[in-house]
Amino acid sequence: MTDKELMQIAQENGFNSAVISTKDIAVDYTFRSYCEDNLCGKYGANYSCPPDSGTPAELHRKILSKNSALVLQKIYDINGYDDKEVVQKAKQSVNYSVISVMEEMKEEGYDVIHLGYGGCPLCNPCKCTLGEPCAFPDKKISCISAYCINVTKLAKTACMEFAWSEDKLYLFGMILFDR
Repeated sequence: MTDKELMQIAQENGFNSAVISTKDIAVDYTFRSYCEDNLCGKYGANYSCPPDSGTPAELHRKILSKNSALVLQKIYDINGYDDKEVVQKAKQSVNYSVISVMEEMKEEGYDVIHLGYGGCPLCNPCKCTLGEPCAFPDKKISCISAYCINVTKLAKTACMEFAWSEDKLYLFGMILFDR
């Protein structure tokens, strides 16, 4: 598929998008501390989140194991970050939309790695909390934060708008693939 065709699939799923080289994705291993602070409650409680997702170095190698990235963005109007229900629904919407794009790319023969926000929402609770294997290993979606991706730099690389704002929520997803 061409970049234009991939971006069309993204648009049909409500995303702004861009295709970039994985070599241009900025990671900062110090960002792992945000996961370790466990503000989302998924550290050690979700297979797609740390520590189960892997070390920052392992995840960086996974990024670089593919040569291209379809960067996906949705922007939501919010009334501040304190409206946790709206923010959580937005994150889940992004995750399910990323999964939809990922499934379309797989149907076209791509072997992909897909990333979203806030850990995988497919099982509640995640099977790891029950000591069971992942119920959806081919669909589970990891968080961009777990991969220590610097979203500010990612947005700039993808020529996308990004800001920390009380009235707009900028959420990103990504699908890593090979050309």
